[in-house]
Amino acid sequence: MHPALSRYMDFQTAWGVWQRRNGCAPDEPTDEAFISAARSRPDLWSAVERACGKAHPPEEAQNALLVLAARTASTVLGDDERLSGPLERARGALEAEGATPDQVEALVGAVLLEEAFGDDLPADGFDAPFVAESLDTLAQLATLTPQRVNALELAFAGGPDGAERRNRRIAAQTLCGVAWSEGPDLVSREHLEATAARLEPEQQIALAEFVDHLAEVRLIGPRRRSRLRRALSELGPGGHN
Repeated sequence: MHPALSRYMDFQTAWGVWQRRNGCAPDEPTDEAFISAARSRPDLWSAVERACGKAHPPEEAQNALLVLAARTASTVLGDDERLSGPLERARGALEAEGATPDQVEALVGAVLLEEAFGDDLPADGFDAPFVAESLDTLAQLATLTPQRVNALELAFAGGPDGAERRNRRIAAQTLCGVAWSEGPDLVSREHLEATAARLEPEQQIALAEFVDHLAEVRLIGPRRRSRLRRALSELGPGGHN
């Protein structure tokens, strides 16, 4: 988990930083970034404010604070020399294809949340290589067009008409529809679960092979591929654990 995400997920810490915003030196260099995030989204911060002091903040407030914490972490991500290059490449590629700064920030924030709460991650560490790989993959995904997606599906299906080709085509089409129907996004465990739930057993086998195919064409990084293949191995019939 990124340190900034970890710090500002805590209600007491977030509230204390906000109360010290005028005239007090910040405890951490990232505090100013958090205050800016809260000011830029008064709708979210008001939900957090209403929950401050409560022993059990409502889910709405928890989600609002999580978004603000992720926004803060994405803002300071470029200060990490391990991630500044991948971040710049992802931002440049996405904006060149028409993404707004808010859309880019949302995608970067989603990467940080996945790193923090995904499977097989150290509880007290930050997997910077996974984040860097994911940002570089976002740069590749930025140029993904419907025509290119269709070509990917056809190339994976391959071979003459028949049951195998049909299963491969359905698996590819279903995952692409789930993951990319609203624009470029990193293929996640949730995408695989939603896809597998719609497939027959033979098509689920083809789904695992399509994950490998996407890795070969650099639309899934090697670290993500390993996690996705592990997630697939844990799914039973119908796409459930």
